[in-house]
Order: sequence, then C-alpha cells, then structure tokens
Amino acid sequence: MWKRGRFRPQDIRMLKKISGLIVPALLIFSQPGMVFASENIRSGAKSEIDVTNGNDGYITARSTSKTTRRLKLRTSYVNSSGANIEYTYDLNAGGAWETYSLQSGEGKYTIRIFENADGARYTIIQTINVDIKYNREHAPFLVSVQNINFHPGSMVVKKAEELCKDAATDLQKVESIYKYIVETLWYDTEKAGKIAAGELTGYLPDVDDTLKTSQGICFDYSSMFAAMLRSRNIPAKMIMGYVAASPKPVYHAWNEVYTVEAGWIQIRSEVRFDGKDWGRMDSTFASGNKNGARTKFMRDDKNYTKEKEY
Repeated sequence: MWKRGRFRPQDIRMLKKISGLIVPALLIFSQPGMVFASENIRSGAKSEIDVTNGNDGYITARSTSKTTRRLKLRTSYVNSSGANIEYTYDLNAGGAWETYSLQSGEGKYTIRIFENADGARYTIIQTINVDIKYNREHAPFLVSVQNINFHPGSMVVKKAEELCKDAATDLQKVESIYKYIVETLWYDTEKAGKIAAGELTGYLPDVDDTLKTSQGICFDYSSMFAAMLRSRNIPAKMIMGYVAASPKPVYHAWNEVYTVEAGWIQIRSEVRFDGKDWGRMDSTFASGNKNGARTKFMRDDKNYTKEKEY
C-alpha cells in the first residue's frame, strides 16, 4: 500500500475518505449531554430495568421472556428521617414494558424484581440502584405510570382538553374535571364484589374504559381524575388508604392536587369547591352524595388515613 514515511497520492485520497467518515461519527458520539437508551437499560438474567426517564420521575421494566411465575417489582427509598419507603407492584409475565413511579423523593432508590418460587415465597432476580434528581417540580405526579395509565391519544386526554377549553386557571380546570367525574360516573358494585371475593386479582384501572362505561370503583375514579389532570400539566396524586367503616375500616382511593394558586390541596374541613378553596378530593363518595348524606363523613378528617401515594 505505502512505503514507510511516504504516501502515494491514491493513499492520501483514501485516507481523506476514511477520515471524512470517521470524524463526523466521532462528533456525533461525543456531543455533550447526549445519552443513549441502551446505556440506561440495566439487564439481569431474566429481566430489564430502563432508567432513562428516572429524572422524569419514573422507570420502566420488563421480563425478558414469558413466564408462568408471578413477578413483582419493588422500589425502596430512605427519606431524610431514615424511614424506608417501599412500593410493591405486579410486573406482567408476558415481556411487555411497564412504567413505575419514583414518587418518594429525590435521591437513591433501590429497585428489585422478584419471581415467585412457591406459595407466598419470592426470590430476587434483579437488583439495581439509581440516583434521582427530578428535572421539574412534582415530576412523578405529572406522568403516566402503571396505575394511572394514559397517552396523548387516550380518550380521557381528549375529554380533559374539552372540559378545560374555557378554563382560565388551573383551579378552574380542576373544578371542571372534578365536577364531570362526580356527575357522570357511577359506582360499579359488581366489580367491587368480585375484587372483595378474590375473583378479580391484580386489578389495574383502564381510564378509557372508565370514561366509556361511566362506571368504576374508587381505584378507577381516582386514577381517571389523576390522568385527566396530569394530561393538562396539573400535578395530581392518587392516594390509597383507609376510610372509617363498620365493622372495620375499608381500603379506599382518593386524590390530592397541586395548583400554583392553592398549593397541594389535601384533606380539609370542606368537601366542596367555593370558588377559591377545595376540600377533600374524594370523587367516589362525592358522586354518590346525591342527597348530602355523606357530607358530614367526608368533612371529618379522622375518617381518612393515608397509606400510599402514587
């Protein structure tokens, strides 16, 4: 090809062609801040966890092959008080990606995936650690996740846009969506009975189905409310916990919402919107409160105990 210390003209032309290909490629791969998804997919023997969107408040995970064994995903986070906050979810066994919230705060998370061994016993099949710094305020409460699942083409997204088209403020948007849910949805006693009887396990809301059928359980109400608000860029939480009942408390879901005007709207003494302030965001109980019989119950903070927030 060439002799030591001496290039032929054709050799120089060849080198120019080669360098013309190599240099742009090097520039592409060395751009500051460029991150490739493959670098953020952590692979285990039987599963994968993608942390690409961690700073947006969520991760995705999947089983790398179909399995007949039940799978679980758990996020663990130690807060500033030293308390370990854990959330455990089902992971589908069909290999599809699912989205999970990192809602406990900024900092280090440990994420584990478990596989059922036998009975109630599970074994860990993957563990990763990831450091999270949200790229915007309230990031986890603005995105679609497993139990508040929506996308730009969702029926609920289009409905929320329609309901909010004349709203001038976020509070007005919240009021419009809340009023629609309370006045439109009906409680699905048949579905509630199946879940209570263990006939329907691992249930997850389908917000478009809730909109289409105009019925659901508290899980459906609160998931749909949160999805609609998040789609309008309003931070919303789905709260899971207990409400007072006889002979013992029952598990329930309701909402908390953030607006610039009011901050986080949480449990308060009123249950209605007065044009300036909101009370408890319990759309399930409010929708069945046709004669006002439940108003006193919803006004009493002692009747509600928060356990988890999504």
